[in-house]
Amino acid sequence: SCSAWRSAGRKGVFLQISTEQANLIPLAIELGFKFHATMGVGDRLILSLWLRDGFSKNNLPSGPSHFLGVAGLVVRGDGRILVVKEKNGPAARSGIWKLPGGQADSCESIQKAVLREVFEETGVDCHFEALASILHLKPIKKGNIVRAGASDLFCTCVLRTKKLNPKLTLQKSEIAMAKWVTAEELLASGFYKFKGTAFRRSIEAAIAAKNSVSSTSQSKRGLYSEVLPLGFAKGKISILRSNL
Repeated sequence: SCSAWRSAGRKGVFLQISTEQANLIPLAIELGFKFHATMGVGDRLILSLWLRDGFSKNNLPSGPSHFLGVAGLVVRGDGRILVVKEKNGPAARSGIWKLPGGQADSCESIQKAVLREVFEETGVDCHFEALASILHLKPIKKGNIVRAGASDLFCTCVLRTKKLNPKLTLQKSEIAMAKWVTAEELLASGFYKFKGTAFRRSIEAAIAAKNSVSSTSQSKRGLYSEVLPLGFAKGKISILRSNL
């Protein structure tokens, strides 16, 4: 109970309620709990309660503040780059060609997310080579209940196809068309063509990383994936790092 938590010296607590327990939400609100976040696929609601009201400032961490987006600069054997036209969303309404990609799933790494998104949208199986850039996209539309005031960390990654000339198998629900273009054609298209802009610079960084991947010198660009022991506990973790 709240009294027991306060007597035990707790400053704050989190409460998890599943969809099957949704009838408990009004009771939790009466006790002072506030919405914190949803978890899983929206089947669990996390609420929080600060137990030291009137004594100290609420320093419980806020709910998730960012979405993680990924895009793949996919390079095949002849150096051409894969672009797609979507069926839905802002890019589809603008009719532009763009890099394949999407949103990372819960607890999914950048590397796995971009490889999965590219394969789902185009059927192309790839190797991850480098993280070239991260765009921090702040909310620009008021009243966007999907984003709910959260911003995007949008990661552009360099991928290399496992086959020299892979077959394209488009995701029928999302992708209208796909094609292979040169780096020059990519930079002259869509919202990448405006020099000195964030999206243009993200593509320039990815192309530079693509061109440096085969180098054996310290001039390689981008952040490279490595799996290492955690150190202070059992298990391994993937990191993205620059050349040492």
